[in-house]
Amino acid sequence: MDAVEDYLGRRYADNAEVRDCLTVLYQQYREWGLKDGKFEQDFTDGADDHFYAYIWEMVLARHLVKCGLDISSADEGPDFKVQHKGNVIWIEAICPSPVGLPEDWLHLPSSGEFRVGSVPHEAMLLRWTSALKEKKEKLTGRVTISRETGEEIVRPGYSQNGIVGKHDPYVVAVSACRLGHGNTMLHTGISEFPFAVEAAFPIGPIEIVIDRITMKQVDQRNSRRPSIKKPNGAEVPTDSFLNPAYSGVSAILGTPAGINAACGDRYPVALVHNPLAANKLPVGVLCADAEYIAEDKGDHYELRNVSDKSR
Repeated sequence: MDAVEDYLGRRYADNAEVRDCLTVLYQQYREWGLKDGKFEQDFTDGADDHFYAYIWEMVLARHLVKCGLDISSADEGPDFKVQHKGNVIWIEAICPSPVGLPEDWLHLPSSGEFRVGSVPHEAMLLRWTSALKEKKEKLTGRVTISRETGEEIVRPGYSQNGIVGKHDPYVVAVSACRLGHGNTMLHTGISEFPFAVEAAFPIGPIEIVIDRITMKQVDQRNSRRPSIKKPNGAEVPTDSFLNPAYSGVSAILGTPAGINAACGDRYPVALVHNPLAANKLPVGVLCADAEYIAEDKGDHYELRNVSDKSR
């Protein structure tokens, strides 16, 4: 038994079902040759941030393999390199931590406990926007200011390092599995679109338009929400795919898939294409249940779900 299997045996000593399905998933991942050099050390160090990140990478890898895609991985660069019809597609995975989410939301009620609350939609969306920004900067690089010297520190990204090619699509793949419970609440935002859509486009809650004279409803539509607020009051944009600075990101893939998916549960997958992407991702490649494209109508964009599975 190797270190990872031993760790899973200890972590899930009281849950043989989860232990066994994660062990099988890990063995597949290892056989596919996708383990990076830090996998065993990080996966077994007891840190949830590392553990769930690798769970998501393994679940994502299995999803891509089931799609029939040729995938590989290396110690440097995005998590997965996909060879598709002579072209390369890069996929960078991230599993946001539940920072800023209410404890009552993150923990299920105990047996016999009755609890009333609301879904922290905006706090959850902040984790999505943060994840998208972080992985965009992994591609394009980042400039920070040294606290000691006040000088700029340039951290080159995958593009500057020559890993992601000039014409290669780059996809950010987000698992929301740590942000609460239940596929529907983890996947669908207050707009009734997936969180992946809300993180990329300024789509807000549904609003009802009432005629002031007749007092009758004349329209029902999604409101425009170009930003949301952090707890400190700072505005966070929700229109990244209308921002040319994000043109390096071809699409965002979103799902609640985590340990439940590793153990065989069905999970929804949404894919949102960037209309300003420098390198377009071909439609239909990543086997999403819902696949959104924004069509330029001159003075506005029209968002459409073009997935065959939605019809």
